[in-house]
Amino acid sequence: MSQNSHPGQLVPAPTFSRTGAALALTVLLGLLTPASAHEGHHHAAVGAMEASPQVYFKAPPPPETLGRPFELMDHHGQTVTNASYKGKWLLIFFGFAGCREACPTGLVNMEAALDTLGEEADRVQPLFVDVSMEEPDTTGLAQFVSNFHPRLVGLTGTRAQTFATVRDFKIRREYAMANYSSKETGPRINHTTYFYLVDPEGVTRAFFDHTLAPERMALTIGLHMKRRSTSP
Repeated sequence: MSQNSHPGQLVPAPTFSRTGAALALTVLLGLLTPASAHEGHHHAAVGAMEASPQVYFKAPPPPETLGRPFELMDHHGQTVTNASYKGKWLLIFFGFAGCREACPTGLVNMEAALDTLGEEADRVQPLFVDVSMEEPDTTGLAQFVSNFHPRLVGLTGTRAQTFATVRDFKIRREYAMANYSSKETGPRINHTTYFYLVDPEGVTRAFFDHTLAPERMALTIGLHMKRRSTSP
């Protein structure tokens, strides 16, 4: 299973409830902050860890400090950049085509979130960036992304191109010493498992865990799009 590895203490957002406008507003405000990105394997132990003088936490980075223009190749073999998706919000996930745990979980949640958005989802371009840094395999990547949302585009590139994008989004990745899961084939890569929401100007507005419930993911995306459309 791929691991979350974003720097900083990440606190889970409150549970969403459909009843009561006041409670809904509280949830909306919570989802707008980087705190909505969380590491599930830390939830139960946060209190005990904070009590230990040996453990230190650092606040997560502001979303707008993550990412910058990129140049990669899509699963059709065409060179793409941010400009290729002009006017679109980008919903980006980093992983690898051989992943059989975190990546499918996240992409299934993403598909459900876009379905929840309805027509608004047409303004969002979902992207899956292969972080394996191996020789680009567009055939394998195309086969992998075909299992998920019909508009999901797989991106790959040269080692230098991939490294630059991984660095700019502060993605942590490392090869595991061994394959611990029979569900995976080929090298196993532990990597950051966050979605990144990038606005049409190329500014990252939010990042959140791959296990975030689709309804909350849709709520986060929709609220950011609404805020931009109503801002002066």
